[in-house]
Amino acid sequence: MKRFMTKLHNLKTWHKVTAMILMLMIAVAGLGVIYVQGLMGKIKRTHIDVKKLSCVDVDGYVNIALLGVDSRKMKKKNLKQSNTDCIIVVSMNTKTNDVNLISVYRDTYLRLNGTETYQKINSAFAYGGAAGTIKTLNENMDLNIKNYVLFNFKMVADLVNAVKGIEVDVKDYEIEELNKYTIQTANNVGQKKYKLVKSPGKQTLEGVQAVSYGRIRKGVGDDFKRTSRMRIVIKKVTEKLKTEGVGTLMKLMDKLLPQLQTNLSNNDMIGLAQRLSKFKIKKSRGWPYKVATGYIDQSSFVFPVDLEKNVVKLHKEMFEQQAYKVTERLKNIAARVAGALGSSSNQQTVDPRKTTTGNGYKPRTPSSNTVKGTQNGTTQKTNPQQNTQKNAAGNNKPVQPKPDTGGNTTKPPAGNSGGNGSTGNGGNNGGGNDSGGNSGDLGN
Repeated sequence: MKRFMTKLHNLKTWHKVTAMILMLMIAVAGLGVIYVQGLMGKIKRTHIDVKKLSCVDVDGYVNIALLGVDSRKMKKKNLKQSNTDCIIVVSMNTKTNDVNLISVYRDTYLRLNGTETYQKINSAFAYGGAAGTIKTLNENMDLNIKNYVLFNFKMVADLVNAVKGIEVDVKDYEIEELNKYTIQTANNVGQKKYKLVKSPGKQTLEGVQAVSYGRIRKGVGDDFKRTSRMRIVIKKVTEKLKTEGVGTLMKLMDKLLPQLQTNLSNNDMIGLAQRLSKFKIKKSRGWPYKVATGYIDQSSFVFPVDLEKNVVKLHKEMFEQQAYKVTERLKNIAARVAGALGSSSNQQTVDPRKTTTGNGYKPRTPSSNTVKGTQNGTTQKTNPQQNTQKNAAGNNKPVQPKPDTGGNTTKPPAGNSGGNGSTGNGGNNGGGNDSGGNSGDLGN
C-alpha cells in the first residue's frame, strides 16, 4: 500500500482518482475469495456488445475507459442523461505492465457514437451510455477499448468526508462559483445540509464543497484550470488516506464499490488487479495535445487542431507506434472537425499545459454585441433523440443533450457570434478565424 501511495503522490488531477479506483481493485484482489465475491457483488454490472464498439487494433496494449458522471445514483434511470466530467483512458502495456493515463478534455468537439452528430465528448454518455462513449473514443482516437469503469460525484465526496474534509486556500474570486456548485452538487448527491464559504482564505472543505471546488470553471484557464483545482482536491485526499489503516480502507471500499459500474467480470477484475499490483505509471497526459477554443451557437468548445496529427502523436507517444497511419474513418472525422473549427467564432489557440498555472490563456470578455445564452450561460436540456436542429444554411447544428448542472457552457466572448453551428462540411460558413497561430505541440 505504501508503494502504491508513493506512485500516487505525483499524479495529476482526475488521474489520482483513477489511481485510487485501481487501488481499491488491488486491495479487493488481495482478500479472501469469499470476501472478494461479496464486495464485488456490490458493483453494478452491464453487458456491452464489443462487436459494435468500432475497435481499432492497438497491439500489445489493453485500454480501459474510466468515466466519472454527474449522477447521484448508478441506476440506469439516473444515468440516462448524465454527462461525463471525467474521461480517462487507462492504457496498460501487457508486456511491461507500464500504465499510461490519457485524460480527454471533456469539452472536446468530436463525432458522437458513430452518428452524424458532432458535440462535446462529455455528452456522448447522454446519447449512448457507456457503450456510446467507448465507441466515440475508439472512433475519434483509433483505439481498442472494450471495457469501462464508471463512478460518480458522490464517490469523490464520500472520499473527502471519509478523511474528515480537506484544507484549501479559497481565493475571493472563487467563492461565488464555489457556493453555486456546492448547492448543485449537494442536490446531485442527495445531501440536504451543506456549508457555504463566506470569506477567502484557508478553510476545511467537506465532501460536496471539495467536489464543487474541483468543478469551478470561471477564472483563469476555464476547462483546463478546473483540472488544476481538482488536482489540489485529490492530492490532499490521498495525503490523508496514507495515514488510514486497513480496517478503515475496507469500510471505505464497502461504501464506495456500490458507486461503481463496469462491464468487467469478477475474474477480469481480479486478473486485472493482480497485474496492476505490479504496475508502473509511466505517462499521464491531457488530450488532444494541440487545441483551440471557439464558439458555435453560443456554446464554447475545445477543438482539436488537426485531429489526425493529434492521433498520430498519441499512438507514437503512448503506444510506441512510430509510423502510425490513421484510419480512413478518422480522416473523415478530422475533416469535419476542421470545418467546424473554421466556422466557429472567437477562436483562440490554447496550450493546455500553461493554463493550469495561469499563463498563456485568457478567456475573452463578452461584449454588448454578443447574443446572450440562457440563464447562467447554459444550453437548455434537450432530448438526445432530437439532438440536431437545422440552421439557416440548412446544416445540422449540434445541441447539448443536457447542461452541466453548473453551467458548463459559458457566454460567448466579444466579436462576431459568427459560426452557424455546422457539424462541419469543410467550408467556412461564418465567423472569422483569428487563431493566434500554432503552439507547436504536435511537432515530431
